[in-house]
Amino acid sequence: MPTTSNPAIRNLLTLDGAVAPAAPGASGAAPAAADRPITLDDIVVKTLAVLGVLVVSAFLTVFLDVGFLALPAVLAGLGLGLHLSLRPRPGAPLVLLYAAAQGIVLGEATQFFDALAPGGGTQAVIGTGCIFAGMLAAYRTRLVRVSAKATRWAVGTACGLLVLFLADLVASWGFGADLGLRDGGGPAIVVSLLAIAAASYFLLVGFESADRFLQSGASHRWAWYVAFGLVMTLVWLYLEVLRLLSYLRWW
Repeated sequence: MPTTSNPAIRNLLTLDGAVAPAAPGASGAAPAAADRPITLDDIVVKTLAVLGVLVVSAFLTVFLDVGFLALPAVLAGLGLGLHLSLRPRPGAPLVLLYAAAQGIVLGEATQFFDALAPGGGTQAVIGTGCIFAGMLAAYRTRLVRVSAKATRWAVGTACGLLVLFLADLVASWGFGADLGLRDGGGPAIVVSLLAIAAASYFLLVGFESADRFLQSGASHRWAWYVAFGLVMTLVWLYLEVLRLLSYLRWW
């Protein structure tokens, strides 16, 4: 499910003609030796660490058969995601806890959709990796540029999808009705494609945010926050790719 308060977005809504704001915690003063500036290596290493925790958590969820933890993990992941997005801070504990909670969700979701469409989990991992690599290449070569207009479109799409998902949930649980948004039909496929497109663009926003942190001279501890933003988007992207693949198997 999309999170409309993605940590990389707020500083990008005024790109056109605006001066890029400094990253949180950055200042004009040179950082102390123990608080060195953030580097690209910091971002890469921290992102891999967060992904590692997420993958291990997902594997243990399936291996130990603790799928009953999925609902508490969804709530914990949502709470931590909103907290970190609305109150950005450097440091590892909350980010790693978020990754562990989301790993439980991904492990259970993968197991569920694999039962419906065997091999879907592996295909979703490959598909998500290809989209990530493609968007990174597009960003580095400037084939696609992050703009305020496109960012507003992505945020608006995410907000619209969130409203639709909540309406579908209320209709299903409260009235036993099906709005057709997650039943594998044509509308469900369109919704998933829109979600994948928005999540893919949010990857570009994450890359742009990482660049701004690098240029700002912020503390290296903010690499955890950059990693959080990228992994949060990857989780959403993976779930939508997984769901879309299951729909296509039904057709």
